[in-house]
Amino acid sequence: MTAREPNLVATYRLQLNKGFPFSAVTQLLDYFQELGVSHLYLSPVLKARPSSSHGYDVVDPTAINDELGGMDDYLDLLRQAKERSLGVIQDIVPNHMAVHQDNWRLMDLLRKWRESRYYEYFDHYRGDKLILPFLEADLETVLREGKIRVEGDWIRYGDLKFPINEEGRRYLETLDRLGAEELRKLLSLQHYELRYWKESPNYRRFFAVNDLIAVKVELDHVFQESHSLILGLPVDGLRIDHVDGLRDPGKYLTSLREKVGNKVIYVEKILQLHEKLREDWPVEGTTGYDFLNYVNLLLVTEPEKMVKIYEDFVERKVNVEELIRESKKLVAETLFKGDLEMLSMELQVDFNYLVEFLSCLRIYRSYVGNERELEECDRGNKIPRDKIARLQQYMPAIFAKGYEDTALFRYNALISVNEVGSDLATMSISMEEFHRFNVERRGTRSINATSTHDTKFSEDVRARISVISEIPDTWRERVWYWHDLLKPRVDRNDEYRLYQTLVGSYQDSPDYGERLKNHMIKVLREAKTHTTWENPNTEYEQEMISLVEEVLHNRSFVEDFLEFESTVVRLGYKKSLVTLALKMLSPGVPDIYQGTEVWRFLLTDPDNRIPVDFERLKTVMRNLPREMELDPSDERVKMWFTRELLKLRRRGLGEYEPIEHGFRRGNVILLFSPKVTKVQEGEVELGEDYVNLVNGERERKVNLRELERYGILVLMKG
Repeated sequence: MTAREPNLVATYRLQLNKGFPFSAVTQLLDYFQELGVSHLYLSPVLKARPSSSHGYDVVDPTAINDELGGMDDYLDLLRQAKERSLGVIQDIVPNHMAVHQDNWRLMDLLRKWRESRYYEYFDHYRGDKLILPFLEADLETVLREGKIRVEGDWIRYGDLKFPINEEGRRYLETLDRLGAEELRKLLSLQHYELRYWKESPNYRRFFAVNDLIAVKVELDHVFQESHSLILGLPVDGLRIDHVDGLRDPGKYLTSLREKVGNKVIYVEKILQLHEKLREDWPVEGTTGYDFLNYVNLLLVTEPEKMVKIYEDFVERKVNVEELIRESKKLVAETLFKGDLEMLSMELQVDFNYLVEFLSCLRIYRSYVGNERELEECDRGNKIPRDKIARLQQYMPAIFAKGYEDTALFRYNALISVNEVGSDLATMSISMEEFHRFNVERRGTRSINATSTHDTKFSEDVRARISVISEIPDTWRERVWYWHDLLKPRVDRNDEYRLYQTLVGSYQDSPDYGERLKNHMIKVLREAKTHTTWENPNTEYEQEMISLVEEVLHNRSFVEDFLEFESTVVRLGYKKSLVTLALKMLSPGVPDIYQGTEVWRFLLTDPDNRIPVDFERLKTVMRNLPREMELDPSDERVKMWFTRELLKLRRRGLGEYEPIEHGFRRGNVILLFSPKVTKVQEGEVELGEDYVNLVNGERERKVNLRELERYGILVLMKG
């Protein structure tokens, strides 16, 4: 079986970790088979930092992670999956590795520096030493407090260890004692320099994460060594993490394609609205944020009213484009100041000019063909095109940290549209625009995502929040009432976001309060307005925690909120089912993020990585009805539709054809309305007999009022 055969029906994304290893997945293979997916989509499996929760912090690309069960358990999983006709798509991380003592290649570099065979392996600026910003304070303070010590051939600081080089070992042999002065001298002899964590390293990182050092995979010997295990894995496809971070993604993907043959290749490539994936990349498609955003925007109505309500509440007009530019400029001048200073010297371009250029770009990364975008931002024609490859590796970092991790937490008009790959200036699209997008994707094998480990909210949370756009007048009344009732001591912008988050994610569960508090603190720090990760304003953060406590326990608020929420929840289920049906029946390959085959209300990472109770899901599966007759609030509803729609995909779908109130895929018709508050009127003539998926009845025409229950009608010819 190969992934290019027509059995690529749907993928199921799984987040592996120490608590959910290969053997646990193997035990669930029958469940995935019964659900109806064709491929498992596994998070990284190479040896990672101990107790890694995600696997993107690789320490050895030539070994399978023992914490997940090692090579034997991995191969057993692949073998048993194949026996059930389940393929596997494997996530890989070519751009970076973890700074950790288990990363022996990096330790070899730190020990030998220019004499190390790994001097060219890691992407650093060639200085006299590697600058490692990991200390909780400046070096003198840390030394004075006795937090650095020697253990054999290592220098230990907390949980981290760094090797002592040959000169350092010779120095130690001359000592009778090792006091603070001698330790200071020993550190000065090393090929690295330990610094305060807020300072900049002299190596390229993954975004602004100091403990993820970039790898020069563009060099042939680095590619060969780092992929020696990956290329031999008996999987059906690969998902390439952060492809825009590579120096030459096109060359990398071409080399990869030559090595893996007809295996499917997906790239994590964030496309802006209307941006297309490069046709010269030999890949099946992206991980699906373009699809996610088009569905998001389709489900929003009255965006102008939502903006007006927001601006009235926060008492100011917001220039979205200026907010985005300023957010990018902020991260460029702070988080990436050291990187851009080095680039400024390397490119011989003024630092401030470089900041303005990067803040101006409206795409994650430029390529050949993006000259117009470059010219618009390089008005002084100062960016040397012959050296731009180096600069391009930093473009996605500035964009992502400035837009995704700052602007999306600052602009809160309707936060269901604040997603990776979105455009805050666009809050809604018409059915015609959605059809055009889908028509252009006819025949694609690109992924249709609706939730991932990187989404700001899961699909069900976004669906509830988008309901607000259909009842803007009621929403306006409620937020002003809540504001007057609670009299919060936080910024109105943050208050407004909390209300939306509560509407989208509220659950009557013991852990919800802590999850919401943790989420809102992350929101505040990412927004970088009143507090930051680097300089937490604990007083302001405490005010937000107090407000969260208030919204969960103030009796007057809770009673009013729950009355409003009851309406939103009922309508939110329908928007979620519309989202599900569009994902399953549109061109592309639907992806199910772990556990979202039932209602699942997840917040931003790390909340969206919380464990899935698969034993409960298996019970839900065993109790699915033969025909759908349940209230939408029942979690079996979403799983039932997921399974039945996957059956339709497995049978095969025809060409995409827009029709009034939906679209046709060969023998299958989907009717739906993006607006779920308004009961649809009229009838749709089918012309011949179709079977209603929900009740099994044969129909030649359907009344659109039938959309009122689930928001969708799925009809099959014959």
